[in-house]
Amino acid sequence: MPMIQFDDVVKVYPGSAAPAVKNLTISIPEGETCAIIGPSGCGKTTAMKMVNRLIEPTTGAIFVGGKNILKQDTIELRRNIGYVIQQIGLFPHFTIRDNVALVPQMLGWTKARTYRRVDELLDIVGLDPAQFRDRYPRQLSGGQRQRVGVARALAADPPVMLMDEPFGAIDPITRDRLQNEFLRLQKQLKKTIMFVTHDIDEALKMGTLICILQVGGVLQQLDSPKNILSKPANEFVADFVGSDRGLKKLTLVRVGEVMQATPTLGAHDETGAELMNRMRRHEMESLFIVDDTQKLIGYVTIDDAQKNLGKPAHMIASQTVATIEEEATMRDAFSEMLSYGIRFLPVLDNQQRLVGMVSADDAQNLIKQRAPVAALAL
Repeated sequence: MPMIQFDDVVKVYPGSAAPAVKNLTISIPEGETCAIIGPSGCGKTTAMKMVNRLIEPTTGAIFVGGKNILKQDTIELRRNIGYVIQQIGLFPHFTIRDNVALVPQMLGWTKARTYRRVDELLDIVGLDPAQFRDRYPRQLSGGQRQRVGVARALAADPPVMLMDEPFGAIDPITRDRLQNEFLRLQKQLKKTIMFVTHDIDEALKMGTLICILQVGGVLQQLDSPKNILSKPANEFVADFVGSDRGLKKLTLVRVGEVMQATPTLGAHDETGAELMNRMRRHEMESLFIVDDTQKLIGYVTIDDAQKNLGKPAHMIASQTVATIEEEATMRDAFSEMLSYGIRFLPVLDNQQRLVGMVSADDAQNLIKQRAPVAALAL
């Protein structure tokens, strides 16, 4: 049984001759993230808002967890569906703890249980509870406020989450980090998610399913990211995805899937002479340097080592210009390498420990190895 089911759903707004959503029938299995995308006016936000009845369908039926939502109490329905929007919508005069605690308090949780849940969620989204729980939204950055919005949506542990362009108003660097953190979180929580976006690259990265709509809310294709790229259902889908589908294939591969998990490294207290000998043995031009906890310090080139034979690595290491996370896509990694003119990227976990390395060769090999995109029959 799908977690979310649309059966022949139509939405026509009063005063409009044309439907915003037309005869939409889709199924989203439990634990999947369905990215909904299409041009402006395609009804993607309308479709999503019908799931928690912020917008009522004109005809048709929508089921969540096998239950017809039109036969449920609206307030009860919404309390069991997490909702994250681009503008975040935090209450400015509530502390962060009170914002996250809102739904559990409405559900009658005890204060002790609620506050334990708040601290647990703040920790999960990367905000130290002791540091952030008593702050107000105005004291946080945009990215931090968005994390609080995600924590609030997860507070009552809902099986379904609706996300309406949640990272759209954030700068690109913060957006990439939040996307990666959410992917890591989803790996643990396995929620069923409808994720509205206008960015095809974000859809390919975040979605395990992609739903492409045409203007008027007409379904064009509901499929895996791989099939959207390799087997577009029609010319509209092919044009919407774009001509650079070869590069977009890198979006389907996570860094953690192809990284070298045991790269040759240097220790922070090794001398330049020791580092130089290791680089010569392994025919390397540089080494990443880590401390005793595997946290990245920087890198040392063979020239640096030769000029500083007696000095410890931490004194001669240069700062690493870029890093990447396991949840990032190989397209993210390749873009970083091209931007900085480097061939290797260290891979860090959420504790900033070095867990692997990827190279430009890894990305180029993926492009060559993956099957060519099927041509459309004209």
